[in-house]
Amino acid sequence: MTREEIRDLVRKKLGETTSAFWTDTEINTYINLGCKDVANRTKCLRSNTTIASISCASSTASIKSNEYTISDYISDFLAITELSFMQDGTDMAKLIPTSREELDVLYSGWRSLVGYTLSNTATGVTTYNYDSTPGTPTHYYWDREEDILGLYPPPDGDNAGSDYIKVYYTYNHTDISSDSSSPTLPTQLHLAVVDFATATALETRHQGDKANDAWQKYFSRVKDYTIERRNEREDDEIVMKPYRNI
Repeated sequence: MTREEIRDLVRKKLGETTSAFWTDTEINTYINLGCKDVANRTKCLRSNTTIASISCASSTASIKSNEYTISDYISDFLAITELSFMQDGTDMAKLIPTSREELDVLYSGWRSLVGYTLSNTATGVTTYNYDSTPGTPTHYYWDREEDILGLYPPPDGDNAGSDYIKVYYTYNHTDISSDSSSPTLPTQLHLAVVDFATATALETRHQGDKANDAWQKYFSRVKDYTIERRNEREDDEIVMKPYRNI
């Protein structure tokens, strides 16, 4: 559906075909908010990109980190779904998702693997990542609020290269700017946007009961989509499992 078609449906649900209470601009705002909320709840908008990995080996050039700023590479980022890494520059392998808290428990001292900065006052030479212990990354962690993606262990020279990190991720919806444009959401979620916009509009006029009914429909559509998507993936896994004739 186009934005105009969605707005027309919203107006029918509101019982207002003209803009006596809700202007087109208001409803368009609610439609864009609905698209973003659907994208965030369902994680249905997906893509991938590559990032160059950096060696954390000791050097006198500059300090290096095992953490990367996500927004430098991905716009409107929501979540990482999978990450692969070109280990030792030869094999692309799927890394294990983890967290800093889990690493603290499993690998005590892992935060020190990137080393530290050492300044030699006698020679005037500064060594970055001094006493670092880099290697082949096997795990990754990320934090949306802190805008970071981290690798464990930190990459060494054999694991530094262009496009070595491949990130599969979900992203947020971009605002619709014209009536002829459509949401980039799957078509089966367009009606959920209608319900979201309707519920939001009703709340602005303090029509709580009607708004609650629209919210129930909204969350039901989102839930139905996530259940169906999970069923589809389970069916794919069954089909792809190896089997033998007995």
